[in-house]
Amino acid sequence: MSKESLKCPHCGAEMDPINTPDVSSWGGEVHHVCFNDECSYYKKSWEVLDNQGVERTGYRCRIDPRGASGPLAVWSADALKDLICEKR
Repeated sequence: MSKESLKCPHCGAEMDPINTPDVSSWGGEVHHVCFNDECSYYKKSWEVLDNQGVERTGYRCRIDPRGASGPLAVWSADALKDLICEKR
């Protein structure tokens, strides 16, 4: 993956690598997540999900090892930050 692909497509912030959660089906691969609390994708997600009946949940932008981008559900501003690993 190129260095450019590790930037959030919504806000341009550098994305942090995370170890995948043990309970996930991601196969132990490192994914990259935008933890910028000012990212429009993240900020708007709380209202979008609330309007769909999903309370107290938002999402952050995630890029998988193959470069595909998608949402990663979070329940607080600090959710999943404990999974940030050493930059690669």
